[in-house]
Amino acid sequence: MVKKLLFPVIFVLISCGVDSRKEAEKIIADFEEEHIADKRETVFEVVPAFEQGKLILKGEISNLQKKQDMAAALEPLQFTDEITLLPDSTLGEKMFALVNLSVANFRAKPRYSAELVTQALLGTPVKLLKKQGNWYLVQTPDKYISWANASAIIPVTKNELNSWRQTDRLIFTGDFTLVYQNKQLNNPVSDITAGNILEVINRNRNSAEVQFPDERTGFIRNADWQDFDNFLEAAQPDSVNIPELARRFTGRPYLWGGTSAFAMDCSGFTKMVYFMHGIILSRDASLQVRHGSFVDSGEDFSQFQPGDLLFFGRITEDSTERITHVAISTGGSEFIHASGRIKENSFNPASENYSEYRRESFMRARRIIGSEGTEGIQWMKNHPWY
Repeated sequence: MVKKLLFPVIFVLISCGVDSRKEAEKIIADFEEEHIADKRETVFEVVPAFEQGKLILKGEISNLQKKQDMAAALEPLQFTDEITLLPDSTLGEKMFALVNLSVANFRAKPRYSAELVTQALLGTPVKLLKKQGNWYLVQTPDKYISWANASAIIPVTKNELNSWRQTDRLIFTGDFTLVYQNKQLNNPVSDITAGNILEVINRNRNSAEVQFPDERTGFIRNADWQDFDNFLEAAQPDSVNIPELARRFTGRPYLWGGTSAFAMDCSGFTKMVYFMHGIILSRDASLQVRHGSFVDSGEDFSQFQPGDLLFFGRITEDSTERITHVAISTGGSEFIHASGRIKENSFNPASENYSEYRRESFMRARRIIGSEGTEGIQWMKNHPWY
């Protein structure tokens, strides 16, 4: 009699397990759609499983509040929580890092052959989320999540990061230069590009001794180096200096994933221009389009002001908007952007820089100037990592 009942009991348990797992999958999917704005900026990978008669949740989440809110939504299902909250505890106390190269390449997967998705400049503080082999999953100050090789960053504790924030630092506001081994300024230690930040040890009228995050030291010419605290206080984007700096990058090559003065993609270009005016923009064009105030293009684009961000894309077959490109308005129908190289184009058919393709693919504009300090348009001086 017991043997005859065994199969129906197992069948009922399996059916209940499948039902509870499917219900959990639906709750998780609904929660993600409603509460996770973009997985480029938040780790949210949760998978329900039914093992040994129990519903188990596995995966990773980088936001404690989101983890707690999702658990509350799933509470009626009585589950076992095996979700890892990032930063991973195996990192120990060193949950931050400082970029140690003039430009560090960050990738979509933990390998050199993976897609380059973004870059970070020397002296950029990043948050460490977990480690896999010789790679770290990191979050940059713009919230973007990617993989950095250990050779590009120096892990630090929160106290060490705070100590670094209290040091005297310099930021490079020129295009390119070098750090040298000695006061005679020969034998290079590293290259330097716009936006690089170094700790200053000593400084005189013509040169300074500086220190890298890994404690290497070297000497620089003072030209185009600015006191970082003064830079943070004085930096102010406006309709004159944004186009002026944007044009200074004219001719620089396009690089998918690039965010430095060496080479940039379209959103890396807009980020770089605003970064050098003390503003941290979101990483991708499809993220940047969510922020700032809406600008009506009108029939002739005359409402656009210098510094406005212009977004381009298409409507997909399922009527979804897809933003694929961003440019900086230089006023009216004129704009500058990274497309093959940094160059100027126009919406005006009478202009020698007219681009029919860009006019037809234009979607909308956002005004950044005047929206500083709002979501996705953060002052560097107010960022807790700087």
